[in-house]
Amino acid sequence: MRVIGVDAATWDIIKPHRDELPNFDRLMEECDHKTLTVDEKPKSAAVWTSIFTGKSQAEHGHQDFIVDDELQRRSDIDAEFVWERLDDRMDVRVLQVPAVAPPLNWNTDYEPEGFGLSSDPEELEQDMDQLLEKSKEVLEDDPELFAVVFMQLDRISHFYWGEDIVLDFYRKMDDALGELLEYYDFESDEPLIVLSDHGFAEHGEGRVQTLPEETPKGEIKGDHHEDAVLMVNNLDIGEFHDPEDVGRKLLDRFGPD
Repeated sequence: MRVIGVDAATWDIIKPHRDELPNFDRLMEECDHKTLTVDEKPKSAAVWTSIFTGKSQAEHGHQDFIVDDELQRRSDIDAEFVWERLDDRMDVRVLQVPAVAPPLNWNTDYEPEGFGLSSDPEELEQDMDQLLEKSKEVLEDDPELFAVVFMQLDRISHFYWGEDIVLDFYRKMDDALGELLEYYDFESDEPLIVLSDHGFAEHGEGRVQTLPEETPKGEIKGDHHEDAVLMVNNLDIGEFHDPEDVGRKLLDRFGPD
């Protein structure tokens, strides 16, 4: 199974620009797709934890990268991730799940640019390229379960929402998806999940404001939106209602009888 996370990806950019995003377009053609609405707070650390533990935010209790001025670590999350539960029975590899900073890896190593929190466009582009190459290296081994999360759209959208550079990064992400999809056979029965943890919008447009208008790094132009992207192949999309349904589906498929 392949799980590709694209943090902050939104239909509001993908759908109007399908002709410029051929691999997003292909996924929409080949896969079932829908909007996955986040009923709880749409913040990356919390939602990716739900996605990869199969637990709601209320159940796992993890809310952010920093809590009470303390940088959170894996040991601060009171829940098992799916790869921890499946590791003794299958080959599972995980790259850059942003439940904490720096993001989590499993059975492989990767060090992101800027601790995984950079907002510099050059660093973000470099990190995307390096993460893509590492993903391809891992996929050469054809693990039974592979998951990776690209965070660059989230980081660029916070500070540049409404500017051309955001679409530029969607094009770069589209190119990366194209290379990753070379390792996936749409004619097979292997499941594929491509999703975001939340969408994106102009600051103040989401149901929940997750960030202030100003930070030490500058003005926040865009903020998280509750409507996330979900595309699946060889799975029943009707069984996905909340982010934690992804983790539950993985455990249902690979966990103990």
